[in-house]
Amino acid sequence: MSTKAQLSPKQEQIVIAEDGPIYVKASAGSGKTRVLTERIRYLLGKTKKQILALTFTNKAGEEIRQRLEDIPEINSRLFIGTFHGFCQHVLENHGSLVGLSKMPHIFEEEADRLELIEQAIAQTPSYRDEFINQSKKDQQNFRYRGLDFIASVKRQLIADDDLHNHTNDDSIVLLYQTYQDILRTQNAIDFDDLLLLTYSLFINQPKIAALYRRSFYAICIDEAQDLNNSQYKLLIALANGEHKNIMMVGDPNQSIFHFTGSSPDFMDKEFVNDFGPTIFKLNDNYRSSKKVLAAAKVIRPENEGFADVVKEGEFELKGLEDEQVEAKWIINKIKELVELQYHNDIEGCICYEKIAVLARNKYVFNKLELALREHNIPYNYKMTPGAIKFESELMKLFDLALRIKINPQDVLHKERLLKYLGINDHNIGDLTAIASIAPIGLEKQLLEICVNLNVDGSNLKNLFEKFRDNVVADDENDRKMVIDDINELLNHWANYAKKTDNKSLHQFKNDMALGKTHQLTQHNGITLSTVHTMKGQEFEIVFLMGMDDETFPDYRAVRNGGIDLTQEQNNLYVAFTRAKRFLYVTWPKKRLMPWGDPKFRNISRFLKSFGDSYAVVK
Repeated sequence: MSTKAQLSPKQEQIVIAEDGPIYVKASAGSGKTRVLTERIRYLLGKTKKQILALTFTNKAGEEIRQRLEDIPEINSRLFIGTFHGFCQHVLENHGSLVGLSKMPHIFEEEADRLELIEQAIAQTPSYRDEFINQSKKDQQNFRYRGLDFIASVKRQLIADDDLHNHTNDDSIVLLYQTYQDILRTQNAIDFDDLLLLTYSLFINQPKIAALYRRSFYAICIDEAQDLNNSQYKLLIALANGEHKNIMMVGDPNQSIFHFTGSSPDFMDKEFVNDFGPTIFKLNDNYRSSKKVLAAAKVIRPENEGFADVVKEGEFELKGLEDEQVEAKWIINKIKELVELQYHNDIEGCICYEKIAVLARNKYVFNKLELALREHNIPYNYKMTPGAIKFESELMKLFDLALRIKINPQDVLHKERLLKYLGINDHNIGDLTAIASIAPIGLEKQLLEICVNLNVDGSNLKNLFEKFRDNVVADDENDRKMVIDDINELLNHWANYAKKTDNKSLHQFKNDMALGKTHQLTQHNGITLSTVHTMKGQEFEIVFLMGMDDETFPDYRAVRNGGIDLTQEQNNLYVAFTRAKRFLYVTWPKKRLMPWGDPKFRNISRFLKSFGDSYAVVK
């Protein structure tokens, strides 16, 4: 057998294993994506049927697709995407069987869902009276608790008529039902509904599940430690005890999405119990240096993975006086490395693009970002792909208008648009009517463009290029922001258009909501990223800053303990293993609170085990 990638004997054993359930328990840097990809290549050589590959990010799916692009007709032979993307595909084709007259619009923004829950509270008398007498902060917490309950119900796949068996609180059942009614009246769903509706379709229409089951020769799941209940149950409904050719690849120690209901138990226990898979262990590390692996082993002592590691690498743990000194130390180290240019442990020239700075949350970067700008060091933020976040007020208006154009039942965004335009007539009809009475100016021009957009979007590029080239504004910064936003929209449209023949504005908007329209490009400069966003990527040189206790681990996890604290430890292990060669970990002994007082900090409880083994600056 020949494969495109070079495989170790252990990896090749997995790739050419007999058909049937397979569980690959793979540690960080062991080549699990390579094994998954080459297994798919091997299986495609055995069958004319499709293979279903499920990932947890669009970037991971695109990486696998690119590795297999040399296979003829790969796009028609391999369905690869996220669970949500697969469910969108199923519902677009068979949604009528679960009561969908057409594919609903996805309300992906948290702000939208918070507004909907507030509307639901207002329509639930037993909650309304309590809500209106609360402080603003308590009202915010109340809304989030309501959303958490709704998400929990959907992820547990609880049917509406079974809700009363899962809670004694009749009011919260009514709140859930009211929230769902509001979504339905606006022809909308949220992310959790995608899985809930597809699961319901497979359970209640077994012929549809069988149709998909027969069309897929194998099902391969990447990063399976991130499975949650609804995703695993959806897989069970699809397989229906008949489809056994399922491969899961994952690392229990890299499970960090507990807040979405994910757990490694679905891979490590449920799958093992339900399918009795052949279990392979991959613990040789082909990515990280000896010192990085030794440091990661302190965080997770049960992990192995030292075979064939040839690069020595660097690991340093530094405690600095405060956040400003911490940022200065990182800047100086970056300059030192870049000026060095070459190192035996680093392939090629050391440049900014090979360096990433990670933190538990984005606020940790504040002092560093100022220092990077001061020293003219280029950098970019790695953002979680999703719908476009327009910066200009003008294009935010367009986003509202587009939602209303493709979904006239969308009352939520229609009310926002009318408020933005200062129109008090809430009985006004469609977008055409709104555009006709909008004040003269750029806003009116943009609304008219939206009205004139073809349903298939075929004139979107021309209309927006013409508008962009004639934008005028009193402030040059405002003009630049609008032009940047339009260029971003056109990039997303181009990415969408080249992937589909049957284009529509509706599908374009839903694909954006699911992060399918982002161009996976390499940005210039140093990458700043939260640990969650960096999942699945590695850099030659990594700085992990802000490692004081109650920053990492997060103070809420410290307060809650249990699984939350375990997830934080997994998060740290993931952060360490993002480094291929050099890893520098820093923490400030003082933090300046928002109100201006300094607060003394301790080193993260997860780092105390290092003791005097490493150079800790006191």
